[in-house]
Amino acid sequence: MNPLTKAEMGPPGDRQDSEPEAGFALALVVLLLFAIAVAGATGYQVVHSEWRMAVQSTEGQTALGLSRAGLQRFMAEQVGVFADTVTYSMNGGDAIVVARKISDIDDFSSLYLVSSEGVYSDPVSAQLPARRTVYQYAVHKETSVDWVAAVTQSSGALTIESGARVDGGDISTTLDCPDGNGPDIVGLARGGNAVTFDPDDVDGSTDSISYGSHASVLTALDLSWSTLTDPAFPVDFQGVWASGVAVDSFPVVRFTGNKIGYGWTSGRGLLIVTGTFEPQWGFTWNGVILAAHFSPMVGGAIWERAFTIRGAVISGLDGLGASTFINSNGVIDYHRCNVIGATGAHGHFRPIGNSWWESM
Repeated sequence: MNPLTKAEMGPPGDRQDSEPEAGFALALVVLLLFAIAVAGATGYQVVHSEWRMAVQSTEGQTALGLSRAGLQRFMAEQVGVFADTVTYSMNGGDAIVVARKISDIDDFSSLYLVSSEGVYSDPVSAQLPARRTVYQYAVHKETSVDWVAAVTQSSGALTIESGARVDGGDISTTLDCPDGNGPDIVGLARGGNAVTFDPDDVDGSTDSISYGSHASVLTALDLSWSTLTDPAFPVDFQGVWASGVAVDSFPVVRFTGNKIGYGWTSGRGLLIVTGTFEPQWGFTWNGVILAAHFSPMVGGAIWERAFTIRGAVISGLDGLGASTFINSNGVIDYHRCNVIGATGAHGHFRPIGNSWWESM
């Protein structure tokens, strides 16, 4: 192999001048590649940040929707005895609802602050779950009816035969329940209908009061008769007497149409009769009776006509004005514990309007 001649190799000055130019070009290429990489990384960070913000916004809105849905569901579903804390799982997240009692309003209702925390996390994101909490004040109706007297005759004339007993003095004690031995209530309450009785047979904080009309009585009782008699309204026993229940329970029993109560069908709880209810043959009920018409047996022997109610009776609820005659062998004594137990099965929440807010 022949070595290159000096002419073929070129002048020494030309070879020295080309080396710096080659180094500069390489550095420029590296710099451009670095700039492209930085721009790409920056763009990725911007896009990723915007995606994370969008995911966080969506998660937050979903969590807020869960919290509001949980609040509404709690208000609608908690009937009777309720848990202070309830968790609902829905729409891929949770709503944690807590009810905190603020104060008692009266014998029939209490003020509560109900909070609902919505918790949601998008399954495709690795972020902490979004949490939104809403609050609302609500009145908890402890009972399904605000009892006002041992016997309430909403419509129709009321006659108490001499020898009968209607007493609004509480016969319960604190051994029966913590609320026992409570204040006395009225003996007889009525709409604008006539009432006849011997003062020796009726007792209470006062013997008798009048509300002036059937509608006014229903307002005082805070009672929706159409709701309680609606077949869709849930009860423990429909069309049959209660059986197989705990001795200290207060089931809700409802009969559609007329019904006779005998001694062997005695029981306890809330008894709803959409027609005429006729107690006889030693019938005993520990609780509350709500009837379109309460009509104890009139004729017959003493043992046939006898009945005892330890609680309260509310009659004339259909507003049709049928008369009630309580015979001389009838006994109706106010028993606060039985009344609370019987009416507490349908306690419910009533949210206070314009009291909803979100904790930020």
